[in-house]
Amino acid sequence: MKNKTIQLVLLINLILFLIPLSGQEIESKNKIDSIRSWNIQVPESYLERIEKTGTVLELSLRESVRKALSNNLEIAIENFNGNLSYQQIVKTSGFYDPGLSFTMGYNARENPTTSILDGARGGELSVLSSNGFSFDTNLNQNVKGGGALRLLWSNGRNFTNSFFFNVNPSFNTNFDVSFTQPLWRGFGRNSATERQLIISNLDIKINDAQFKQRVVEIIQRVQNQYWELVYAIENFETQRKSLGLAVVQDRNNQKRVEIGVMAPIEVTSSQAEIASREQSLIQSEVQIINAQNELKRLLSPDPMASIWDLTLIPIDRPQIRDVTISLKEAIGMSVENRPELERIRLQIEQNGVNRRFYKKEGKPKVDLRANFGSLGNSGRVLKTLYMEDGIFGIPTQTPDLEDPRYGNFGTAWNQAFAFDFVNWGLYVDVTIPLRNRSNKSDVTTTKIRENQLKNEMRNQKQIIVVEVRNAYETIATRKKSLEAARAASLLAHEQLNGENKRFEAGLSTNFEILRLQRDLAESQVRELRNEVDYELALASLQKAIYTIVNENDIVLARQN
Repeated sequence: MKNKTIQLVLLINLILFLIPLSGQEIESKNKIDSIRSWNIQVPESYLERIEKTGTVLELSLRESVRKALSNNLEIAIENFNGNLSYQQIVKTSGFYDPGLSFTMGYNARENPTTSILDGARGGELSVLSSNGFSFDTNLNQNVKGGGALRLLWSNGRNFTNSFFFNVNPSFNTNFDVSFTQPLWRGFGRNSATERQLIISNLDIKINDAQFKQRVVEIIQRVQNQYWELVYAIENFETQRKSLGLAVVQDRNNQKRVEIGVMAPIEVTSSQAEIASREQSLIQSEVQIINAQNELKRLLSPDPMASIWDLTLIPIDRPQIRDVTISLKEAIGMSVENRPELERIRLQIEQNGVNRRFYKKEGKPKVDLRANFGSLGNSGRVLKTLYMEDGIFGIPTQTPDLEDPRYGNFGTAWNQAFAFDFVNWGLYVDVTIPLRNRSNKSDVTTTKIRENQLKNEMRNQKQIIVVEVRNAYETIATRKKSLEAARAASLLAHEQLNGENKRFEAGLSTNFEILRLQRDLAESQVRELRNEVDYELALASLQKAIYTIVNENDIVLARQN
C-alpha cells in the first residue's frame, strides 16, 4: 500500500512537470510557424536602389583626387603657411624701402642779461630774446650690402635783439649727404637683413616641401577611402547574394517539408541562417555609409557643401598591376624625391647661413663713413657806424644792401646748391668686442643644431627605407594572398554547386548546403578584400617613392 502511494505521488508530479513544457513547446511552435509565415524578400542591389533617388555622383579615382586637391580644408590650411612665409620676405625687404621725413617748428626764448657783452637792448632790465622757425627734410635709404645712405636738407630762420649780430634775422640752410658702409662685420650677405632674407626664402622652400608632403598624404588618404568605399559596396552585393541563396534554400526546404521528405527543423535552421545573413547585410550598408562620409569629408570644402546631399558611386575597380622597378631603384627614388628629406636639407642650409652670420658677428666692426655737404647763410645784413661828423658817437646799425649775403632763403639756397661753402669728411670706425660670450653661444648653438639635423637626416632616411621595403615586400605578399583568395573563391563555388547536386539527389543535408553558402560568401569577401588591399599596397609604395603625386597635382592644390 505504501509503495502504491509513492508511485501515485511520483506520477502526479511528473504530470505537473510535463504540462508547462507542453505549453512552452506549443508557444515555441507558434513562434516558429509565425516566422515561417514571413514573406522574405531579397532587397534590390545597392546601385539600383540609389540610382532611383536621382542624387548620385559617379566618381573615378582621378576625379576624387582632383576634387580633394581643390577643396580639401587641410590642404587649404597648409597653403596659408606658404603665404605667411612670403609676407615675411616682403616685410624684411621693407628694410630697403626709402624713408622720407619732415620736421617743422617754431621757438622763442627770453633770457635776462648778466653781461654787457650779451648786447641786449632794453630798459631797466635788459632781456636777450630770440625766436626762429625751422623746417628740415630727411631721406634715409638702406642699401644692399649693409650700407646706409642719408640725405639731409635743413633750413632755419633766426632773429635776436642782440646788438652784436650783424645778420639779423638770418636764414641758414644745410645740404648734407652721408654714407656708412660696414667693411667687415655686417658686410654684403652677412648683414642682418640679407641673412633674414635668405632665411625667409629658405622658409618658403621648407613650407613648399611640407605642403608637398601634405598633398601626398591627402592623395593617399583619398585613394584609400575610395577603395574602402568600393569594398563596402561590393561587400554589400556579396552579402545580398548570400542572403538570396539562403532564401532560395529556405523555400526549397519548405516545399520538401510540405511533401514530407524533410523534417520541419530544417526550415527553422534555414530561416535562422536568413536572419543571420540579414544582419550581415545591414552591417555592410553601415560600412557604406561610414566609408562614403569619410570620403566626402576629404572632398568637401565645408559641412554645407552640396556633395553632402549626393550619394557617391565609385566607377573604378581594382586592377592588379605588377611593380616594374626593383627594390633598390625604389629606395633610390624615395631618397631623392621625398619632401621630408628636402625639408631637412633646407634646414641644414638655413643653419649654415646662421653659422656664417654669427661667426662674422664675432669679428671687430669696421665701418667706413663719408659725408659731403654745403652750407648757405643769408639774411638782413647790418653794418655798424661808430662815427658821427668825425666824432665817436653812439653806434648805429643800418642795412648793407651791397653785401652778397643780403637776402632770404632764396639767397641761402643759391649758396648751398652752388657749393659755395663745402664741407666733407672721411672716417673709419672700429669696434672691438671683448670676450663676447653671447656670440660664442650663438656659434656653438649652430654647431649643435647642425649635428642634430644630420642625425635627423640619417634617422629619416632609415624610416623612409623601412617604409619602402615594407611597401615593396607587402605587394608581393598581397599578390600571393589575392591569388590564394581567388582560388579559394573558385573552389568554394564549385564545391557548393557539387553539394547542391548531392542535395537534390538526397545525399547531402541542409546543414551542409548552408555551411557551404557561408563559406562561398566569406571567400568572395576575402577575395574582394585582398583586391582592395593590393590597391592600398600599391598606393603605399607610390607614396613611399613619391610617385603618387605629379607637378600638376601640386599646381592644382596651390590654386586654393
